[in-house]
Amino acid sequence: MQKTLRALALMMAVLIAAFSLGCGDDEEDDTPAAATAVTATPPSGSEVAANATITLAFDQPVDAVAGATGSGKNWTIPVAASLNITWTNKDGTDGGPQTLTYTLKAADKTAPTVSGGSVKNGAKDVDPAPLNESGIVIEFSEEVSQGTVELKPEGGDVIGTEAAWEGKKVSLTMLAGKTLSNETTYVITIGGVKDGAGNALEGGTIKFTTKGKE
Repeated sequence: MQKTLRALALMMAVLIAAFSLGCGDDEEDDTPAAATAVTATPPSGSEVAANATITLAFDQPVDAVAGATGSGKNWTIPVAASLNITWTNKDGTDGGPQTLTYTLKAADKTAPTVSGGSVKNGAKDVDPAPLNESGIVIEFSEEVSQGTVELKPEGGDVIGTEAAWEGKKVSLTMLAGKTLSNETTYVITIGGVKDGAGNALEGGTIKFTTKGKE
């Protein structure tokens, strides 16, 4: 009987040790990976305005980037002829340097504008059907930062939409159950949008009127 109990105790000890080792492995797997690569936009070697900012995208989230603002994988830094990018990884180790070089041109003082899209400011007799089906696209004269977009009937409440920002355009998709009506004037208000040099959007309001029912 005592031999049996000793054997069981030994087996339990082995199982506990194996379980402990397994848990230790799990903790090691949770260690954040260090960033090893960063992609710059515009890319190194480009000609850019002297007051532009460079967007940095890391392959792993980082805690800090010298001279830059941001979080996680996405950061921005003021341009210079030569930039030595260094960062602090989530595990506390240092990353970099990665050197970026740019040819600087005169500062960009031109504000971005709305250059086109599904609807134009002042448009009349706009068919709401394709806008309800495919959404509204707003195009800009240059690449801009993400901002805010509100769509509402003139004097009414905001209509729920989902905005997708991509380079020189933003696409608005109506949320479920939300549609544009006929014979109604709508206002799109765009805010907080800037170009890479920090110039704010000029003319961020689009007003249009849908056509009557047929």
